[in-house]
Amino acid sequence: MAGTATRYNPLTIPMGVVAQLWANLAVPAASARLTLDADGTPDATANPSAKHLGHTDAGLTVTARETIQDYFADEVPYPIGSSVESAEVMIEGAALQIADEEAMKIFGSQIGTYGTAAGYKQFTLGYKPTITYNSMAVIYPSPLDPTKFAVFNLYNARNTNGFQFQIGRKNRASTGFQIKGYGLTARAAADQLGNYWWQI
Repeated sequence: MAGTATRYNPLTIPMGVVAQLWANLAVPAASARLTLDADGTPDATANPSAKHLGHTDAGLTVTARETIQDYFADEVPYPIGSSVESAEVMIEGAALQIADEEAMKIFGSQIGTYGTAAGYKQFTLGYKPTITYNSMAVIYPSPLDPTKFAVFNLYNARNTNGFQFQIGRKNRASTGFQIKGYGLTARAAADQLGNYWWQI
């Protein structure tokens, strides 16, 4: 008889790393990944419209989960089967740079329309019937090798929280966001929302 190897590996645990939030990325082709530069930022040639969204209050939270519908029979008290009811992916956090127009174009995309002229930048606020989406990603140094990077990429996403911030002498302004992924239904079912990957 022989034992089974354990798999303890602290190098697979992200600890003390800074994650960056990026928007306006090119959607990678099927079975492909976001093109990165050697410094871990989106490659500017492949992603000419990429925008970094600046500081956050306490980093970022990424989520990928499904909702399961359980089925029961009257004769037993436990489920006898199940099916997937829905799946969702998202990026959440609180953005600090509320006076940065590139960040606010993302966080206020469904309520604010950006404009600028001599002496001002502004968002006019009102109803926008067309919903806009873009590809967004969280990028952070891989704990396995700090010269390589991990990526959580949503292909087709938007902020569902709008923006809300407090202004006062004793506080630092921030606006919470929930960037939700929406399916690209022309792609294979297992690759419609996004991907999570890391360089090796």
